Amino acid sequence: MLSTEEVSVVQPDRRNCAEHAAGSRYREVLRLDQLLSCQPEKGTHDELMFVIVHQVHELWFKLMLFELEEARDLLLADRLDAAEHLLRRLVAIQNVLISQWAVLDTMLPMDFLAFRDTLRGGSGFESVQHREIEFLAGRKDAGYLDQVQLTDAERERLVRRLEEPSLREAFIALVEKRGVDSLAKVWQHGYQDLPAAHWELLRVAEALLDVDQAYGRWRTHHALSVERQIGYKPGTGGSSGVDYLRSRITSRLFPELWEVRSQL
Repeated sequence: MLSTEEVSVVQPDRRNCAEHAAGSRYREVLRLDQLLSCQPEKGTHDELMFVIVHQVHELWFKLMLFELEEARDLLLADRLDAAEHLLRRLVAIQNVLISQWAVLDTMLPMDFLAFRDTLRGGSGFESVQHREIEFLAGRKDAGYLDQVQLTDAERERLVRRLEEPSLREAFIALVEKRGVDSLAKVWQHGYQDLPAAHWELLRVAEALLDVDQAYGRWRTHHALSVERQIGYKPGTGGSSGVDYLRSRITSRLFPELWEVRSQL
């Protein structure tokens, strides 16, 4: 048993607790009052889960954009070690996003249909941050701007992403700056025989490939999750649904890094 002295040590200071309750720094820093008021208060049981999973996606998307911008700028500044570090972080974030599909997969089709109409045609296809990620990574598609309804601010963001250098363009510029006239030359040696000048490029290229591969896994899980809920019905936003999602699985953010495999 604890002695009287030991008990007094482990008991919390009630004055500190009162001061903390009066103004919780944790609550204020995380803006929990605002954050936790952004979910539906009423609805079917699974609706809350569905909304939270997608809101969490958007939060991670915001961080991905932040890290993609910095990784691109680091490549443009020829700081490859720091860029590789952020690319590894991006893969870690993507793995978290992939794991979230398992939460949605616990929902039965009829439970989704019970609230699907309340989405009012809303679809992940409309996610501006998702499209920003693709543009910033290197898969730019100006046609998207005419396919969805955008606010002026959203359109401005996407136009900026189309006009600014992408991560893919930053890497290609880096390869040219290093005097490498063919990507295949970066991989033509084994690890032990690789020229020192190519080692950093190879590490960054492989990290970019990891980002691309994780993105492909995320898209694959997305398509499977949607098929599990609605089969081959049209998507909520009017798209072809699973057929559209499957058509994008094989698209690549950094196609050159995949094509070079065939040249070795």
